Amino acid sequence: MTTDAPAGVPTTPVRVSIIAPVRNERHNMPRVLDMIAAQTLRPDEVVFADGMSDDGTRQFLSTAADGALTVRVVDNPDRIVPAGLNRALEACTGDVVARMDAHAQYAPDYLERVVGFLVEHPEVDGVGGAMATAGRGAWGRAIAATLSRPFGLGGARHRVGGDAGPIQHVFSGCYRRSALTAAGGWDERFAANEDFEADLRIAEAGGAVWLHPGATSTWFVRESLPALAKQMWRYGYYKALTLRLHPDSMRPRQLVPPALVAGLVLVSVARPRAGAALTAAYATAAGVLGARAAATDGAAPWRGALVPPVVHLCWGAGLLAGAARFARVPTGGRA
Repeated sequence: MTTDAPAGVPTTPVRVSIIAPVRNERHNMPRVLDMIAAQTLRPDEVVFADGMSDDGTRQFLSTAADGALTVRVVDNPDRIVPAGLNRALEACTGDVVARMDAHAQYAPDYLERVVGFLVEHPEVDGVGGAMATAGRGAWGRAIAATLSRPFGLGGARHRVGGDAGPIQHVFSGCYRRSALTAAGGWDERFAANEDFEADLRIAEAGGAVWLHPGATSTWFVRESLPALAKQMWRYGYYKALTLRLHPDSMRPRQLVPPALVAGLVLVSVARPRAGAALTAAYATAAGVLGARAAATDGAAPWRGALVPPVVHLCWGAGLLAGAARFARVPTGGRA
């Protein structure tokens, strides 16, 4: 930041903006603002893009603007995350732009670490840290037990304690504003996976995206199986668009869930009894993994056993549906 800061609060030679898309998060806003205010590097501004909330979020943020943080709110009439991020990017004034999500908790030194890394490494355009996974409530804890392990979402490096270095994608990244604007911001065709796709475009333009494990955050998962199923389907559906636009980004692990879904369906249609046996075998094996993970993390094993099939099958089905839907989208980046 370039403005004066309280004694003991580090400064950097760049202006820092936090941007955050929100919608109907009134219950969450006190925690989010307290978390940002507790950062050891005070941002120059916080820009919230409000997706036309009807629960008092906008009104609460308007009053928060009178506090210690410089808070601004912009409208996001499209009510989707990438549109909100773009509206906030247009409105903010920082040289460095850090995305922070309302459904995550960031360590007090998170902003200091990621901004400091960009200042010290001019060759890097985007950086993010290690992301822990946590859940609230009985179902949330069971869901987190699966999603925090490689058999859940495939073992992406930022999720499972990967080493520092170049990476395809970071959670809740911090970027040079110039790199974001040059890449075109976030693609508003995406209702999910917009962050991954934007990181790919930054890299394709010659920028580096870096994992900095010393910067830590915690992502809070959904708290029910129906909410998890919807989320995983959307993740798979828009991952298909990412793979269509950036075929070189495909990794073998991403093909496992759609291959599983397609295989179970094809075998069940051709040989129903064999299909039923194969489905039962998969559900048993996945359930055992989920139950063991849940028990290890202090969640109910029977809940944990139900989580992996929901994750795998919904994500895989979503990707297959997305592959069909986006088959004619031109490849090679943002249209």
